[in-house]
Amino acid sequence: MTVLLAGVLAGCEGKAGGLATAGTSAQAAGSPAPALTGKTVDGEAFDLETMRGRVVLVNVWATWCAPCREEFPELRRLAETHADRGFAVVGVSVDRRNALRAVKQMVADFSLAYPVVFDPESESIGAWEIRGYPTSFLVDREGVIRWRRDGIIRPSDADFTAHLEAALGGAAP
Repeated sequence: MTVLLAGVLAGCEGKAGGLATAGTSAQAAGSPAPALTGKTVDGEAFDLETMRGRVVLVNVWATWCAPCREEFPELRRLAETHADRGFAVVGVSVDRRNALRAVKQMVADFSLAYPVVFDPESESIGAWEIRGYPTSFLVDREGVIRWRRDGIIRPSDADFTAHLEAALGGAAP
């Protein structure tokens, strides 16, 4: 736990250091995605289940996480570039309840047009077993996790791109 906390404070990333992980938890590739419901930063109800039929990247972040901020332009680009192929990004902010204004400002500053669930008590993502920030999950059209990254998704990330293309096209990476 101390190693994880030090990693979170130093750069937000957990022990995996940005590597894709398969693990054996309910959040491993090939496992059904846990439920994800809550309210967006705009106060609207959100349920991941309503996105069934689309490929969804669930990205968990916080305003105080520098790698999270570094990743936003790439996530925005991915959402815009692949929207017509049935791809969407959903953000989940785990900032404290009193940081809602800062979360909204960050969403505006980075022009994030995708839904961002505000989850200050980590109730919405509790079952997702987050080890650090950012953490992302690629969920296929049937609601199955196909890929997990504990750390930042960078532009031209070959591993992520292979899994995204497989999920969008139906082929295995």
